[in-house]
Amino acid sequence: MNKRRFVQLAGLSIAHRILPNWLWARPWAPTQDAKRKVIIVTFGGGVRYSETFAPDGLRNIPALAALQPKGHFFKTCVNAGVLSHFNSTASIVTGNWQRVDDFGFQQPASPTLFEYFRKQTGASPTDAWAIATNKSFSTMGAGSNRDWGLPYGANVVLPKQLLLEAVGEVIQKKPEMGVASRENVLRQLENILNEGYEGVGWTIFKAGRQLDQAVRNTLTRGLIEYINGPESPTSGDELTFFITREVMREFGPRLILVNFWDMDVAHWGSYSLYLQAITRTDRLVGMLWDEVQSNPQYKDKTTFLVLPELGRDGDINASNGFLNHRSGDPSCRNVWLLALGAGIQPGQSDRPIQHVDVAATGAAILGARAGKMAGRPIQEILV
Repeated sequence: MNKRRFVQLAGLSIAHRILPNWLWARPWAPTQDAKRKVIIVTFGGGVRYSETFAPDGLRNIPALAALQPKGHFFKTCVNAGVLSHFNSTASIVTGNWQRVDDFGFQQPASPTLFEYFRKQTGASPTDAWAIATNKSFSTMGAGSNRDWGLPYGANVVLPKQLLLEAVGEVIQKKPEMGVASRENVLRQLENILNEGYEGVGWTIFKAGRQLDQAVRNTLTRGLIEYINGPESPTSGDELTFFITREVMREFGPRLILVNFWDMDVAHWGSYSLYLQAITRTDRLVGMLWDEVQSNPQYKDKTTFLVLPELGRDGDINASNGFLNHRSGDPSCRNVWLLALGAGIQPGQSDRPIQHVDVAATGAAILGARAGKMAGRPIQEILV
């Protein structure tokens, strides 16, 4: 069984759990015309300007540095909201500053871009997806406003949970396939699941989806091939990239949010791991852009927006400031945005923009009315 077939079978076997019930009740067909598409990538987990687009930081982001001249670069994109992961990304996708529980126990208080897009344009359920390394993003697909909500929201996929459930389902349904190199597979699977800040006290195993010993000892050859293949993931973000690419190829959605998050390993206190995560995420963003360019469903139709969800504390205000993102200083709040692709004129803007402007801009590109958003469309992207 090759890797692609494994993902297809595993996805079908658990689809009733990762996709809302209303998806199956409504027929859909892939979009065949040249309608515009939007991919929003959060260079997530928190990263400072000093380790990215500052002169000394460019060595950490070779892919983005090479792409910058091809896009429109905004030197200052301000996060004026709560400096936490869920609220920051929820502000990006709603166009309003959010102040809800930051562990995903509450939906965003405002309708999301996904809801405006799907309700106003009649887009199909498979046209909007949120794919997140951060496990607390399970409620990111739709806000709590009853006039909008889940019937118009995004399909949310948390690839680490998807992998766990896929393993269990394939094992239960394909016991005759046998198992090889069990200990090696187990070690690699645990490395994937525990990579990054999730390894400190609240890993995936503490989220009610713990693998039992039987599952650990009976991983299938399909999973072995997946982990040991040429694209073997070594982190949660690499798994997120792989699932995002599968979604793009299988469904061709018009709106995708991709949350990378490995950089939050900075909370461990290792500056070298933080820099490694930046470089890895940079590579994955570059690979995602390559997929846009090589996939006929996306080439010349897609506006690609990359921005950090937040920064990190500055060293001036805190010892080893890269560890956290709590001070509210400019290093936390002032990040950047790079826009590439359809409709984008290369250039650079000194004019400050805000995180909440992204949803309003995405709505304008996709032909939806922005609704009650604090953000405003970014005119440099819409020209």
